[in-house]
Amino acid sequence: MNTTDEVLVVGAGPVGLTAACQLARLGVPVRIVDALAQPTTESRAVGVHARSLEMLAALGVLPQLESRGRRIDALEMLDGRTGATRARIDVTGIPSRHPYVLDVPQPDTEAVLAERAVELGVVVERGVTLTALAQDPDGVDVTLRSRSGEETARVGWVVGADGGHSATRALAGTKLEGGFHGQHFAMADVDVETSWAPDAIRMFQHPDGMGILFPLAGDRARIMFFVDDPGAGAPNPTLEQIQALADARMGGGVRVRNPRWLTYFEVHHAQVPHYRLGRVLLAGDAAHIHSPAGAQGMNTGIQDAANLAWKLALVAQHRADAELLDTYHDERHPVGAMVVRTTTTLTNVGTATGPLAAIRNLALFLVGHLPRIADTAATNLAETVIAYRHSALSVQHGAHRHGSARAGEHAPDPDGLLRPDGTPVTVENLLTRPGMLLLVRSTDEVDDLRADLGDLGTVVRIGNDPTVAFEDGVSDPGDVLGRAYGWTADGDGMALIRPDGYLGLVADSADAAILRAYLADTLRLRQPTAV
Repeated sequence: MNTTDEVLVVGAGPVGLTAACQLARLGVPVRIVDALAQPTTESRAVGVHARSLEMLAALGVLPQLESRGRRIDALEMLDGRTGATRARIDVTGIPSRHPYVLDVPQPDTEAVLAERAVELGVVVERGVTLTALAQDPDGVDVTLRSRSGEETARVGWVVGADGGHSATRALAGTKLEGGFHGQHFAMADVDVETSWAPDAIRMFQHPDGMGILFPLAGDRARIMFFVDDPGAGAPNPTLEQIQALADARMGGGVRVRNPRWLTYFEVHHAQVPHYRLGRVLLAGDAAHIHSPAGAQGMNTGIQDAANLAWKLALVAQHRADAELLDTYHDERHPVGAMVVRTTTTLTNVGTATGPLAAIRNLALFLVGHLPRIADTAATNLAETVIAYRHSALSVQHGAHRHGSARAGEHAPDPDGLLRPDGTPVTVENLLTRPGMLLLVRSTDEVDDLRADLGDLGTVVRIGNDPTVAFEDGVSDPGDVLGRAYGWTADGDGMALIRPDGYLGLVADSADAAILRAYLADTLRLRQPTAV
């Protein structure tokens, strides 16, 4: 019997920690290293959107994150000279159990994920740098440098989540392609005094350049301003300079104090051509870099990690062929490319001057006064529109009912489900169990389906009669799952939900042969999988 390959994760930011946690909870031995001797104290990425929150909820860390952050209900665009609101995009109506942005400093996100990793038996090795790697068809030889000296090790796979200056990316023989010279920003992690309620991320439009205010917990906030190139080697901005920018571009409504981090940065927009390079997989900023506009970077990376981890777990456990990892690139590379395009546009629009600024202001007026446009903007911001409908892993069996979910979309999570004891339960609750989740409405196929799925996940039987309880089952008296997944009111059906929350298989039948075909022909899993 083959043993499970060890995975080396390089980089212990939110992306690397998400990958490590997901791999560990799926039974894969993981080693995670980071070049920093201590966790960063810089706030860095602060906005966590709905789709990422759903994945972090399934990982079991959302309550801890929420205790450290602030819920944000909207994105507002304002006139930086007067402070007047030009448009407000409300995110509380997006289709998610988490219709908000959670503003939380990156060190807190990392701390919560690192605690979860320890619970799963994984401890970050700090002050450790990847200096060399050489791969062959059976594994990867790596060289790691620390204060103790150099160490060589052999692992099965390497996940590069070591940021925009990724050593893993360079050692794997690839590079970012795109634009490397663009707009410059001054950024400050400070306490603020302001009359604006801390319920929205606010973007201030000004002829000299935009400013952005991200409220954090308490009086803390992240502030950014578009500025001229400060020049190579320029010292970091002072608190007085940040205050002067706030006075000029935020309607005089923000006072700053207690600086934690002051810096300049330049926006780059680029992506690697391939996310998989043999036994090396790239995720997060190692695979794509772009403007912080819209707070998409960390979220895209967390979702990269969630998409990759369950596939890599199957391959590392020798349950699936390595070709399954090609679908990581196929599904996530287009998402990364879209994010690069979108954030580039947002940055260009936000920093526009002259006639382009007038066009921008008209567009903001339309967003502010046409609810449908605002709702579309909100769902795009929350990343809840991301889907893999055309993926090779998305299989729709049988007719599709209008208005119901398709394979490749994120699994719907309607209210109205009950446990056998009558207490409410959600699909998100069920996804906290490691592995795949198979929702089944059937009277006679459940045992066969459990045998076929084996230890790859959990089978949950769905019944419409709340008076009839059965083991590991959920009652659906209002047929909310039937409508969401396209099952007829009196018919069978099943939906196989991947560990990242997306639908792999949706069928209007509970025939075990359909599941077996999906596992064998689509995922190309090796038998046996049953326990």
